[in-house]
This record gives sequence, structure tokens and C-alpha cells, in this order.
Amino acid sequence: RTLVLLLLVAALTQPVLVTSAAGGHQSVVLDLSDSVKAEARRAAVAAIAKLAADADAQDVSVVQLGGSAPATEAAQVRVLHPPNASASPLGAALDLAAQSVPLGAPGAVALVSDGHATDRHWGRALAQLIERGLAVHTVPLDAAEALFLANLRMPQRTRPGETALVTVDVIGTGAGLEVVLKGDDQAVWARSGAFDSTGQRTVALELESGAAGFHSVAAELLTPPTLNDDPTDNRIAGVMAVQAPVRVLYLGARQQGGRERLQALLGTGFALTQAMPETLAAGVDFNAHDLVMIDDLPASQLPTATQQALAAAVVDGVGLLHSGGAAAFADGGYHGTALAELLPVALDGEDDHVDPSVGLAIIIDTSGSMAGTRIELAKQIARIAVRRLQPHDRIGIVEFYGAKHWAAPMQPAANKIEIDRAIGRMKAIGGTVLYPAIQEAYYGLRNVNTRYKHILLITDAGVEDSDYEPMTRRIAKQGINVSTILVGQAGHNLVMADLANWGRGRFYTVGDQFNLVELVLKQPSTRKPPRYAPGETAVRALGGPGWWGAVERTPPVAGYARAQARDGAEVLLETAPPTGDGQPLLATWQHGLGRVTALLTEPVGAGTAPWRDWADYGEFLSRVLARTAADNPPFHLTLQRRHDTLTLTAERDAPDADLAPSAYLVDAQGERLDDRPVTLRTHAPGLFEADIRARRDEPVRVVVEAAGRLLRIAAPAHSDVTEETQVDPRSALDLQRLAARTGGSVFDLADARSALANTAVHGTADTAYDAIRVW
Repeated sequence: RTLVLLLLVAALTQPVLVTSAAGGHQSVVLDLSDSVKAEARRAAVAAIAKLAADADAQDVSVVQLGGSAPATEAAQVRVLHPPNASASPLGAALDLAAQSVPLGAPGAVALVSDGHATDRHWGRALAQLIERGLAVHTVPLDAAEALFLANLRMPQRTRPGETALVTVDVIGTGAGLEVVLKGDDQAVWARSGAFDSTGQRTVALELESGAAGFHSVAAELLTPPTLNDDPTDNRIAGVMAVQAPVRVLYLGARQQGGRERLQALLGTGFALTQAMPETLAAGVDFNAHDLVMIDDLPASQLPTATQQALAAAVVDGVGLLHSGGAAAFADGGYHGTALAELLPVALDGEDDHVDPSVGLAIIIDTSGSMAGTRIELAKQIARIAVRRLQPHDRIGIVEFYGAKHWAAPMQPAANKIEIDRAIGRMKAIGGTVLYPAIQEAYYGLRNVNTRYKHILLITDAGVEDSDYEPMTRRIAKQGINVSTILVGQAGHNLVMADLANWGRGRFYTVGDQFNLVELVLKQPSTRKPPRYAPGETAVRALGGPGWWGAVERTPPVAGYARAQARDGAEVLLETAPPTGDGQPLLATWQHGLGRVTALLTEPVGAGTAPWRDWADYGEFLSRVLARTAADNPPFHLTLQRRHDTLTLTAERDAPDADLAPSAYLVDAQGERLDDRPVTLRTHAPGLFEADIRARRDEPVRVVVEAAGRLLRIAAPAHSDVTEETQVDPRSALDLQRLAARTGGSVFDLADARSALANTAVHGTADTAYDAIRVW
């Protein structure tokens, strides 16, 4: 009895005998999910059963996906049960297979699958396999042939009444197919028409966005009755987030009922608020709107302070549509006003001399290599450039000598004495770091309100190697030209020539003081004032398809204001023969961060009387307003799901560094879910994140509020998981690359029995151990 008692006490301590592990371990991932052909599943089960029967039970483990019963009783079989019973999360299966191989012991993993993973979360498992040196041998299985829908894509940002493009992929082969889009009420919103598919086909459908909010959208594949296809694979659902309408401030009083008629033309995608001229003197917050529309309003009804405030708002990003006839352009009195400088057409007086403004940032190399005559040449060139500027131009000088420094910040060119003194103080010292100096000049010119903008780089080309091309091309796209001057040597320099080429500027060489260059920064001109031209005039459409969409024919106008398009403006409509002579009717350009468009006729007045029966007029006008309006929400949103957690990211685009967003969830009816708060945390300056817990089968709808605006974003149910029988083969796990990446091999299913048995691992266990439970 004493011995039994002692043994019982010893057993209760659960002693374990640890011994060094010997031999290798084979872990097999067996995919028996529905996407694999039935005969391939049977052959794979037979191969695994044979492998397990021939090996030691401790040396083989099987991770099984799908199947109603374990593939073999002769091995350790772990059946992975994903939330969706028909899914095949290969990443999780590989992760589990790697865990089945003792740490430090030699081992290998065999993946027997068609590669149709229902999620793409295999990155961590692959990294673990590579880190542990576990080879993955793959045995590709044939996927079942099916006809199904995949990859429903819809725009993240659309507004009420806009035409939204929705695409979906049809996978498989079939004839006489059709795709329909259905909404919340199961009514058909769009239909593709009959088509045939041979392997894969992308179907695009257009639908009109509904009211602001969230709308469920489902794509369904309709097949002929003779095809006898599985209907469960022929439907895929999503959620469309429709943003708030474009906020339009309407300034106009001469057209009776103008706002109401425009609202009827534009539809629900635009919210027009009218401000009467007599109220403008009190001040208007133009930044609270996406677009300001001036409709045939004389300059006398827009106070100077109001025009200046509007010009500043346009520079900050607010859109401006200036429209009308005689009152707005011909005899409206805008010549010489703050608004006239914004317009893409010239509103000049009789034979007025036009001298467009220019902003110039001169970058001068003051590094040690510029000592002597080179720095003096650079100073002379800079002084010549400054002398060509007029008082209304802007000038700034940046020097670089291992660090960047504004020798003269951006200022009116009228301060020529101070600018000359700043140039004279420069000395050649220090090293050469050019990249930050170009960035500094770009930032200095961004908010300068001038017609032309230039960066002039003066150097001996002894600069550091850096990736200049992306930055220089980006600067050029912002309307800022970059020119380079090589001083102190003659001939060609590839770096300086490339900088000028990427920056849409010019490259000069100045070897000595006898070869100084005269820079042409702008071209003054003389123009006649615009006049109103009555009478029916033919119209021709120009410009890109983004402005026109499906609009094919433009009726004539009954009157327009004659004007000349400015250099750099894009003309979208012009008068055409036989009654027109190529005068601009609709022109646009970018001014600062905002876009300004001029329509030289009354949109709902006498000039467009022939357009009242034009069926496409509402669509045309909506596109013009939408593309002119500010499309810069204060935050850029993303919403990504991983399993049961979604990550909401809000990246600030607004210039206000103190602006912070708030967020909340809503249900399908748009009602706020206060019992599920969303807490945004600061992840980095201007970057906010929040984690949202939600079931995989639950659509998530998020509203983000910032600066008085509501931004919407949604993630449909199972947004990170694909149905087992709806995996796009192009997105499947590449079994050949997986094997090559991990040092494994690829085997045919016919050779699977011998191949899997011959993938025995080699080496000895130096850090792996077996634990024997003595108790």
C-alpha cells in the first residue's frame, strides 16, 4: 500500500521524460473542398492513405480541408473547420501544418490542393515556413469546371444621380449569358444584355447612384435553362457608399428662377444654395462649398472684398464656374477685377497690354565647387532674371551648400533692391545637396497666385546622386516648369539636361561672362475686349471623354460672349462653321488648387434656348459642374477586413493640421449604432486608425465626420473571403512559385504516392525533443 501511495503521488506530479528527437516529420495539407474535382479528391485521399500507412504514425500528420470524414486513420489527422464550411483557407492550413513539425526538427510540408484559397492571408504562414527552412512540396489538383461570378467592383466615391460603373467577372464557359444588378428592393437596376464567355469575361454595367447613404447591390448571372448551372455561385453582393451631393453656391439674380431651373436640370447629385447679391457684402464662407457658380452676374454686384475672398478660396481648392452672356463677360465690368485673373478666357479692355504674372524661384548652388568665377556667373544670371520681372510678379531665391536656405523668401518683384542685396551676400561654401533645395522651391511656389511658375536651377552640376525624376515630373504636372543653367563649363551635362526635360523647361550652358543668357519667362500680348454675339451659332465639342460621357451631339447656341482663350486653358466647346469661327464657348483650367471653368453663354437664359429640348443637357451640365467642383475630401478613407476585425484608416488631405475626424457605424437603414462606438486613434501625424469588430457575414457601414462633412465607406460581408466555388483562378495561390520559394518540388497527382513518400526530410535533430509522459 505504501508503494502504491508513493507511485500515486509521483504520478500526480506528472513527470515527463525529455529525449532528443530523431528522424523527420512529414506534414500534409489535404484540400478536399468543393472547388476540387471529385475524381481528384478521391485520388488524393488514396495517396495520403498510402503514405500514412507506410510511415510511422508519429512522423506524418494531415491537415484536412473539407471532406465529411478523415482521409486516413493511420496518421494524426487534424480537420480544419473554417467559419464557412465550404471554404479553403490555405494560409491557415499551412500555418497549422508548420506547427505540426517539431521546432528545430527536420521536416517538410506537402500541399495537395487546387490552390483556390478562399482568402489571401497566407503571407504569415509563408514567412514562417521560410524562416524555419521547411520545404513545401506541392501536388496540384484539378479544379472543378464551373460557371460563376467573381470580383464585384464598384466605385468607392459616387454622388447621388451620378452614373456609377460597376464591373464583375464571369468565370467559365457558357453562351447566352446575362448579368443583372439588383438593389435593396430586388428590382433590376441595370442589365448587360446577352453575351458569351470562354474562360473569363469582365462585364461592365452602369447604374445611376441613388440618394446619399448606403445601398446594397447584388450582381446575378442569368443562364439558359439548358445549362443547368449551380445558381448559388451565380450571385455576388456588395455595398455602395453614396456620398453627399456636390455643394453649390449659386450667385445670380438676372435669370428669373435660375436656381430652381438649374436644380431641376442637375438632379439630386447637386445641392444648390442661392446667395443674393445684396447679402454678399456681409461675407460668405466660400470654403463651405465645393463649387461657386456665377450666373450672368455683373461685377458691380460682387463687392471687391467678396471677389478677393472668392479668389483666395479658389486657390485653396474651391471650384468656380463663371457663366453668362453680356453681363458676365462682354459688358459686365470684370476687366481688371480679382475674378478676371482667375478665368481661362481674357476679359481685357480695348487694346490693353496684357502682361501675365509669373512666379520665379531661383536655386543657386553655393557649394565649395562654385568658388571663384562660377559663383559670380550665377549671381549675374540671377540678376538678369530678376530685372526681367515686373512689380506684380513674385520672386524667391534658395541657396544650397549642404543645406537649403531661403536667401530671399517669395516676395513681390518690386523689392529689387533687397533681392539684389541677398544675391550679393552669397558665398561659395559647404557641400552640395540639391534634392531638398528643389523641394523647398516647389513648396514656395505652390501657393503663389501667378499665371506662370518657374524654378530656375543655377549650378556647376557637382550634385549628389538622387532619384530626381519622380519629383521633377510631379512638379511639372502642377504647372511649374523647371529649367537648368550649367555655369563655368561648356558642353552637355546629362543630369542637368534630364532635369530640364522632366520639368518641361530648358537647359542652358554659360561658360563665361561673355555667354550670358536672356531668359524668356512670359510673353506679353495685346487683345481686343470681348463682345456679345447674338444669333444661332453652331457648336463643336472638344476635350476628353471625361467631360462628355455618352453625349454625342451639341445643339447650336442662340448667343455667346466673344473672348480669347488664355494660354494653358483647355477649350471644351467652340463655335463651328458655317456660323461660327472657332471662338471658345466653354473653357477650363487649373488655378492654384481649384479649377475654374468659363461658360460664355447663359446656362438657363436666352443664349441656351435651343438647349432646352436637348435630352443630354442635364447630363452635360452635371459633368461640367462635377469636374469643376472641388473633389478633395478632408480625409482619404480605407476599410479593410481581416477575419473578424476591420481596420478603418483616415488619412488627412486637408491643409488644417489640427483637423481630426470622428466616426460611427450605421445599419442598413442609415440609423446610427450608438451601442457600437468607433474610436479613432492617432497612428501618425495626419493618420488615424480604428479597429472595428464585426462578424464575417456582417456588412459594415461607416460614416466619418470631419469639417462639417460626412464621408461614407463600406465593406460587404465576407469582404476578405471568397466563396469556395467563386475563387478567381487568377487570384489562386501559385503552387509552383510556392514550392520554388520554399525549396520544394512540384509533383503530379499520378506520382503523388511515391512522390510524397520520397520527400522524406534529411538531417538530424539538434534542437528538437520528444516528451514522453512517464506519469
